[in-house]
Amino acid sequence: MVLGLICVVAVIVLLAVILLRLKIECSIILDNNQQTLWLAVYYFRIRIFERTVDLSEETKDQNQSIEETLAMLHKMSKNFVQWLRSFQEISTIILGKLRFETLSWRTEVGLGNAHTTGIATGGVWSVKGMAMGLLLSKSHFYRKPALDVVPLFNQKQIESKVNCMISIRTGQAIVALLKIIQKYPKNQEATI
Repeated sequence: MVLGLICVVAVIVLLAVILLRLKIECSIILDNNQQTLWLAVYYFRIRIFERTVDLSEETKDQNQSIEETLAMLHKMSKNFVQWLRSFQEISTIILGKLRFETLSWRTEVGLGNAHTTGIATGGVWSVKGMAMGLLLSKSHFYRKPALDVVPLFNQKQIESKVNCMISIRTGQAIVALLKIIQKYPKNQEATI
């Protein structure tokens, strides 16, 4: 009788842990002065993890021109698109489980003169549109995402800020992680 009661309580606790949502809060700031990622993970509304990561390279040249920054962003976007294509199945698995509670993405672009700033602003809008199209088709949103691109005419500055809160059920996260582990060969290193 006691053993049966303990088993029932253990199963109820296990189901509660698996079905509850894990909330992830994320903020990314990219500008000339700082490139940081802030990440916090909440479970039962208790913060279990928080970290701020500096994304800038320590050997980075502080006098990097706007053209060099744009070339670097272009190269990174090509690498990201290739990575996304090669891992489309995995990204579909993960994105299908995510619930975006909030998402705001603000970008300020200025290239020094008005006509190039206008062209760059259109390019940023197209990249944001493609990224949001992917997210909207694969994930679930509780609120409409807030996207903003501000052209800074006659200024040289690029700044982008992303804030989001994502939730996923613990059991779904475990299943997605197991599928990812199954997809990768054992001899490759995992990068998280």
